[in-house]
Amino acid sequence: MRQKDVDKRIVRTKSAIRKAFNELVQKKDISAITVSELVEAASITRSTFYMYYGSVLEVRNDIEREIMQNLEKIMCENDWLRFMVDPYPLLDRICKEIIKYDEYNRYILLKGSSSHLFELLNKRVIAEFLDFVKRNDVDIDAARAKYIAAFIAAGIEECFTLWYNHQSTLTLEELCMRMSELIKAGLATIRALDGKPIQIGQDPSTQQSD
Repeated sequence: MRQKDVDKRIVRTKSAIRKAFNELVQKKDISAITVSELVEAASITRSTFYMYYGSVLEVRNDIEREIMQNLEKIMCENDWLRFMVDPYPLLDRICKEIIKYDEYNRYILLKGSSSHLFELLNKRVIAEFLDFVKRNDVDIDAARAKYIAAFIAAGIEECFTLWYNHQSTLTLEELCMRMSELIKAGLATIRALDGKPIQIGQDPSTQQSD
């Protein structure tokens, strides 16, 4: 069998497993789903399942890994200098990426199920921000920068999870705009509390060429 055919078969099989997982998770808690149920719903054998996953939880982890890979790409491409001035564009991209997956896997953001994904996301937000500070010689010491990044990450998680689990009437765009306002206000408060301004330069969108 050609490698191309093998690759297509792997994609089809994993897609069937993930589809079956999605169907089952709508009906019961993840911890209650068995491999037997999953393979029956996916119309595959147990041996085929174990070629790709060691447990039901590994299926969930595989979905979350894919989400995080896309989120990491978004954060790596982000202009953190611009984020400090206007957080909205990054928040909008992050939220839309998560929602895109959760349209099909409506367990990821349910309270009690979202902690693992957001734990990973929080770590990446902090790591990316600290790396930005280090690379660009921003006038913030490391301890202070970590505090700021943790504040931002925790705020995003709490607001987004609250919005999702309580079926808010806010649109996703409105949520991101409000979170952006809160983050900007929070950064202003941090600056006022310690009396040391964060030197982040001029908003790139306001710069004029000579």
